[in-house]
Amino acid sequence: MDIVLPSGTPATASGSSVPSGRATEIPAYCSGGDFTVGIEEELMLVDAAGALLGAEAAPLVSSLCHRTDDGVVTGEVYVDQVELNSPVCAGAEDAVRALRTLRSWVAGQGVQTMAVGCHPSAPFGTAPLAHSARYDAIVEEYAGLLRTPTAALQVHVGLPDAETAMLAYRGLRPRMPLLRALAAGSPYWHGLDSGLASARSAILRSYPRTTVPPLLRSWEDYLARTETLMAAAEVSDYTYVWWDLRPRPPLGTLEVRVMDAQASLSRIAGLTALVQGISRYAVESPDLNELSDDVTAINDHRVVRHGLDARIVDVDGTLRPLREIAQRVVAQARTALAADGLDAPLVVVDKMLCEPGEAARQRRLVTTGGMPALLDDLIARTADVAG
Repeated sequence: MDIVLPSGTPATASGSSVPSGRATEIPAYCSGGDFTVGIEEELMLVDAAGALLGAEAAPLVSSLCHRTDDGVVTGEVYVDQVELNSPVCAGAEDAVRALRTLRSWVAGQGVQTMAVGCHPSAPFGTAPLAHSARYDAIVEEYAGLLRTPTAALQVHVGLPDAETAMLAYRGLRPRMPLLRALAAGSPYWHGLDSGLASARSAILRSYPRTTVPPLLRSWEDYLARTETLMAAAEVSDYTYVWWDLRPRPPLGTLEVRVMDAQASLSRIAGLTALVQGISRYAVESPDLNELSDDVTAINDHRVVRHGLDARIVDVDGTLRPLREIAQRVVAQARTALAADGLDAPLVVVDKMLCEPGEAARQRRLVTTGGMPALLDDLIARTADVAG
């Protein structure tokens, strides 16, 4: 999320067990507000037929880098991709209003974009990658893993202090499968049906330190766990730890990284409101139970495979249909947001829970019209800034 970082003295956990290696520091936690939200969305640059632009997109991306009061457009590690960043907002509707303006601006430059977790038909190969000190380090570590562009919807929630952030973390952590399932919309990779609801999620699992969020009970736990990972991987920057849910101390936020990119802006609003509502409810009414890392990973795999049709272990330890669990979670989020009038976008989530998932929609399109029909649909829905 594009925010001017507040000043602060870097802090590390005392007494943590850190392997010898490169010196590591984690910045101090700076207040991010009371449940404010910000959105990052990654969009692929495509031609009229839906094919990725490839290396020729490099000068185009440079011309698209853009900063206004409505947010920021930047490049990404893949050459044929841009990232739109909203400003910090009170609620989902304001954040999506900013994204709408940014999408319209990009389209006004004559650029065609596609919002999807994994490009459905890009061939297996070596995708053209951008160069920077950070990106070059990632490419060196990943070797041949970066084969096709993936795109995410990432939501930040601002919390006032580290203690509150960890309460929200503990509430969001067991709800990551629900957020992934609602957003799962990348069943195709390299022109083939992966059999998954989210192929993007499976690809990201091959990347180092890209895992389900670990069980953490305090800010000291976060510092110790992250410092240990940083030292073992010989990285000096805590942002090289890519959990699906992670604190961003200088921003004062929790970053939810689990969701596929979404073509529909109304769905983005609904998902953002759900993240905000879960966070707020978790602070006001903390869970009494927690799931182990092993169970959390199994839940995650089930939704990667089956989306909203999965059965997962609920926070009380019972195995239940995810749609059943979702009804309770959405009701809790609505309760948390209603007092401030921020709950309206959750109506879209209610509708999503009553319909087949996005992966099913994409499979129907391919069955009836082939891959061109799916690519055309994704382009059209991404271009529809009213949707």
